Amino acid sequence: MIKLLVTDLDGTFIMPQPVDGNYVCDANKEALHRFIAQGGRFATASGRHHDFSYVLMEELGFKFDSIGINACTIVKDDCLIEHNHPARHIVRIVAEELIKPEYDDELEVIGTDLSHNYFLGRKDSWLKQKFMKNPNHRISDMTLLEHINDRTKPDITSLHVNVKDPEKLHEWIGRLREMFDRYYDIYASGSVNIEFMRPGINKGHGVRRLAEMYGIDEHEVAVCGDNQNDISMFFAAKYSYCMSTATPQVQKYATKVVDSVAEALEDILRINELERASRAF
Repeated sequence: MIKLLVTDLDGTFIMPQPVDGNYVCDANKEALHRFIAQGGRFATASGRHHDFSYVLMEELGFKFDSIGINACTIVKDDCLIEHNHPARHIVRIVAEELIKPEYDDELEVIGTDLSHNYFLGRKDSWLKQKFMKNPNHRISDMTLLEHINDRTKPDITSLHVNVKDPEKLHEWIGRLREMFDRYYDIYASGSVNIEFMRPGINKGHGVRRLAEMYGIDEHEVAVCGDNQNDISMFFAAKYSYCMSTATPQVQKYATKVVDSVAEALEDILRINELERASRAF
């Protein structure tokens, strides 16, 4: 019996752009409500800040737990139970290297704490204006370097790099791993986004932690995703569903490729119904 579904958000569960203020399409919403009605648990796992879950809770009409910022934060029953941030001096090593002029027209570095985003500190940022147009992005007036050099400020929760040219995404992942892989796990989380994560902290870790707290075994967990940062989830559950829009390099790690979370949920509901019938027999 599949008791827990954990799904990625962007590219998986929510639409690229909200429609009439809604982020979740009707098919995903309807299938999810049937799963919940039959006793299933639901959680999200995203590169987004965990606060975004509250927007979805209002839309879906029920509360759920969340794995935020790729498991830098885990929220259960409205309580932050894990804050998996890297050491401050490790963040400084990356920031002081990538602020060099040779990276100005190629990369932008953003650090995030539990409340704000901090841009690296370049004189001109090709990405900052774009970020400022999104009301969900809370941008501090302090630069990332100013923030980490002020010991009175909170630790940076996560670090990510935006690549100006998406054609160079995987080239940059390789170069950044050569420079920093002893400090971070580095992988793509979108067409231009590269995440720097504390080793061992990823969405798979978040899925295992939630399942452990629920008392749910791995064979009772299903996950949905579409990108490199979701692969760790695929290894944390018996049932893993990858979106058909994902690259073959990501699809190969999932147990099934689907066109939507609704399609994955139909499969989950079918599996559960067959198990109920088997038990009744």
